Amino acid sequence: MTIKEFKLNLIKTSLLFIVFSSIIFYFTGKILLSSFLSILLIELLFGSWLLKNNFSSIIIPRNVIKVWNPKHYKSTHSAMYKRDDYGLRGDYNKISDIEIATIGGSTTDERWIDEKLTWTYLLQEKLNKKGLKIKIANAGVDGQSTLGHIYNFDLWFKKIPNFKPKFFLLYIGINDSAVLFRSLNSNKLEQFLYRADYLVDTKKTDKFFRFIKNNSYLYKIVKVIIGHKAAKKYNLIHSTETWENTKTTQPFSLVKDSKTSELLLNYRLRLETLISKIREFGSDIIVVTQTVKNHNILFNCLKLINNETKIVCKKNNIKCFPLDEEIDFSKNEDFYDDVHTRPVGNEKIAKYIADNLKELC
Repeated sequence: MTIKEFKLNLIKTSLLFIVFSSIIFYFTGKILLSSFLSILLIELLFGSWLLKNNFSSIIIPRNVIKVWNPKHYKSTHSAMYKRDDYGLRGDYNKISDIEIATIGGSTTDERWIDEKLTWTYLLQEKLNKKGLKIKIANAGVDGQSTLGHIYNFDLWFKKIPNFKPKFFLLYIGINDSAVLFRSLNSNKLEQFLYRADYLVDTKKTDKFFRFIKNNSYLYKIVKVIIGHKAAKKYNLIHSTETWENTKTTQPFSLVKDSKTSELLLNYRLRLETLISKIREFGSDIIVVTQTVKNHNILFNCLKLINNETKIVCKKNNIKCFPLDEEIDFSKNEDFYDDVHTRPVGNEKIAKYIADNLKELC
């Protein structure tokens, strides 16, 4: 929602509230009742309660604008994080303009990186400079593994009007390596799967309030007011220093036993299912593998996951960009922790993908 659209909606809502409440008050003579019924009418008219493809109780953040001063990378301005009415990040005018949608976890979502410094945004810029006027949407969700990516198609993407990207670009591996690691240290897999993977809350009270948030017109207006108020800070100039990450771990020592093989098979099956979902959606698939610092606890697990990813891609004739083999990330400059990249690391990711992607677009 643009500022102009927001102002028009605010004026429209205010006028309708005055009209409705005046008419109802004329017949009832009760101020509270007329106000309540007016709000109810506005919600029914402009909320998404009655729409077939409303967002129900899914937990995808929508209509979000947050501004803060980054301390984990050098910057001369405040950082902004935005998600639109459909829960997507990106620089595009219409949903139908989107040709590439990126899927991944927090390393794709990048909620602590400014809008114009994420690898998704930088990728779009680099493709544009190569003469490819392509719009990219960021559909990353913090904490999601391939299980959550599968659910995205039925619970999220199918509910976005005119959302038909030519490509889905999967930046995957780290969160599935976390599933592998945690499952090897537990008798139960399910307890380690993230809330983000299921896209819905399990508690009835949480589901109820999420349903209200996803479908309420007035809640959306309030969220936009708060967001635009925060966005005014975006032009403030601040100089920040890079965080020093002092936490260190050791890679988990894997034993290639029957349990590990079973868990890797489960990952292959999830990836196969995800591939089928994307093809059913009418889109092509590009897969990019991931890497972490070599002392990270997930390092060995991620190597196995990346290897399985490449096998599945080869089997299904899918283009796979082996970023884990071909990009050398600096220990201190490219990551602000063991997993998440700073803007300088994002530059490398975007350039690598853009150079490989040009041949496909």
